[in-house]
Amino acid sequence: MRIPKHVGIIPDGNRRWALNKGMSKEKGYKKGLDPGLEVFKLCEKYGIEELTFYGFTADNTKRPTFQRLAFTKACVDAVEMLSKENADLLVIGNYTSDMFPKKLLPYTERKRFGLGGIKVNFLVNYDWKWDVCDTIKGI
Repeated sequence: MRIPKHVGIIPDGNRRWALNKGMSKEKGYKKGLDPGLEVFKLCEKYGIEELTFYGFTADNTKRPTFQRLAFTKACVDAVEMLSKENADLLVIGNYTSDMFPKKLLPYTERKRFGLGGIKVNFLVNYDWKWDVCDTIKGI
């Protein structure tokens, strides 16, 4: 079996999952935290070198406030959970925006936690315009 070097995780379906369980949409975000950590541990076990979690896009911030607050909190909680693991962690996104969670600002420079290990990228409040413009400025 060939093991990939990089894995990307898009936590899609949390709202549908919650609705199917008779819950309100925002309740689904918290339920996605433990499975995300399980995926991290599986990647660690199999020697994955880099893992990217796609938290939320700038477009997602147009959702109702209660949903935005719920997925933002879930992303903050996920990053804080990952900071307790053996990881080289970096949060990527438009950190100059008001929609970027201020609690994640300390993580916008890669930091080693525990023994280090998997490079973990966690994207929050990102979009193609920000990403492309930022890349072009760096050229």
